[in-house]
Amino acid sequence: MLRPKKHITRQKIKEDKFVTETLKTAEWIKGHQSGLTGGAIAILLAGVVIWGYMSARKAAENEASLLTLQGGYALNFGDFDQALNLLGTAVERYGNAPSSRRATLMLGHLFFRMGATDTARTYYELYMNKYSKRGMLRAASMAGVAACMEQSGSHTEAAEMYEKASKENGGGQKSAHYLLQAGRAYRMAGQTQQAMTVYERLKLEYPNAAEADRAALELAQLVRQGG
Repeated sequence: MLRPKKHITRQKIKEDKFVTETLKTAEWIKGHQSGLTGGAIAILLAGVVIWGYMSARKAAENEASLLTLQGGYALNFGDFDQALNLLGTAVERYGNAPSSRRATLMLGHLFFRMGATDTARTYYELYMNKYSKRGMLRAASMAGVAACMEQSGSHTEAAEMYEKASKENGGGQKSAHYLLQAGRAYRMAGQTQQAMTVYERLKLEYPNAAEADRAALELAQLVRQGG
């Protein structure tokens, strides 16, 4: 896992609520032990453990959410060093928190923009295979993998992955965009017929999308070229 260059300064936690509540419960049990069964004591202690676990998860998500939000701003403004530090910290410290999972996807975007496509693909595939089972973010990770494949010259595989991303996205402008990318990748692979099929599909399924107009132009050019 990525290790950031520096740590993020945070306000120190003044009181550990889990420890405090545990001590309070222990003192109460001690004072009422004669009237409690072993089962009752176990239930009380289990309740404290569950409360502590839930409290820790909430705190971790709050921290991860803040780091991921700040990392996203830094990425959008082109401050790659700061984005790397913030997102890397979120992933390394709070890897199981939902926001840390999103930070994993954002690290893929970051490394791709930095030109480190092998590392980018690692993060995209981590998100795709481990953190997301369905939906738009999974589609985004699939498209990220496809873009990395293109950079390595695997255009056919990239086109197929773009098609999968379009289906995974479930419709809308992004699905149309992924299909347009698939058509382009097929053209780069020299697979003209597959490209034409994708363009026709794009026009049929998303007739009002701007990508449909682009697909019509690409298709007309392929026809003129004898495709």
